[in-house]
Amino acid sequence: MKVKRPGTAVVFTLLAAAFAALVAPRLIQVESLKARHGKLEGEVVRLRHENNQLERELRLLRDDPVYLEKVAREKFNKAKEGEIVYKVVRPGEPTEPRQ
Repeated sequence: MKVKRPGTAVVFTLLAAAFAALVAPRLIQVESLKARHGKLEGEVVRLRHENNQLERELRLLRDDPVYLEKVAREKFNKAKEGEIVYKVVRPGEPTEPRQ
C-alpha cells in the first residue's frame, strides 16, 4: 500500500497557483489583442473603401472635364464668362462675403 505525502499535494497546489498566476494575465492579454485586431481590421476595410472613393474622384477630376467643371461650379462657385452665380440663402444660414 502506497502512503501519500501531504507535502506533495502542497507543492502541486503551489505550482498550479503559480502557473495560473503567470498564465492568466497572458490569456487576458491575448483576448484583448484579438478584440483590438478585429477593430483594426474593420478600420482597414473602411479606409480601403474611402481610399477607393478618393482614387475614383481623383481619376474623374483628371480625366473628365465635365466632372471637373461640375465640381468647380458647385464647390468653388465658379462660373463661365458672362454667367452670373446666384446663391440661395435660407433664413438662419450664415452668409459668406463674396471675394
